[in-house]
Amino acid sequence: MNIGLQDSFRTRFIAVESDALVIETIQTESKTRRQHLRILRFKGTWHANQQNELCFEVASRKGPPQTYTFKGTWKINNNQQIKYTLAGGHNTLLFKGHWQITSQNRLTYLLEGSSTSRFEFKVQLESPTLFPKKGQIRYRLGTGIRRSRLAKGAPIVTLYGEWKFGRNLGLIFEMDYGQGRVRAMEFGAKVTFERNNLIFTLKNELGQPLGITLTMTHKFLKSFDAEAFIRLTSRQQEQGAEAGITLPF
Repeated sequence: MNIGLQDSFRTRFIAVESDALVIETIQTESKTRRQHLRILRFKGTWHANQQNELCFEVASRKGPPQTYTFKGTWKINNNQQIKYTLAGGHNTLLFKGHWQITSQNRLTYLLEGSSTSRFEFKVQLESPTLFPKKGQIRYRLGTGIRRSRLAKGAPIVTLYGEWKFGRNLGLIFEMDYGQGRVRAMEFGAKVTFERNNLIFTLKNELGQPLGITLTMTHKFLKSFDAEAFIRLTSRQQEQGAEAGITLPF
């Protein structure tokens, strides 16, 4: 298709896939006003830049890769998936995937069906101390990792789910993504026993702290998971009243 100097040429993003971006192009001929519609599918990789913006890097065999940066604000929809609204607010792009917390001050969104595309966002916990009854983890987006650098009014990402214990007593945060899709984030933990509380300091699979503590009262844990309470207190007694215990990932 040849494009004349006076022809108008319009493009818009119409869909996203785990490793692709779909673009619609419309060419309007200046003389006849005839329109030519094309749908283009570019293969590449999704990632987040230093400003927590969504980016797509087009795979290229020749020359440097081309990167599309989506400057607008993205949000999480009711199914806890990322939704990006295009300029004008008429079209939206939905990114299907699930969340993971793999390191301190980083929140990762893994795109469904891809081994390479993911968004790794710089974040700060709203509060490092969580309570399981609330069933949520709240992060504030920012371009730095120090709270003092985060802009006032920065967007907040809230993950909703249910805390559970795994077979090895590791902690699980189970999230519902709608349409029967349930995924779980798993954590190891160091457990400290206080007079009325159990403090779980969460760790990733490498044993590194995530900056998150989960506090459960003895009364709550007995009603929440009586079997887990018995197993935890038994381990504590085996290892000594003053010692904390470690739960594997």
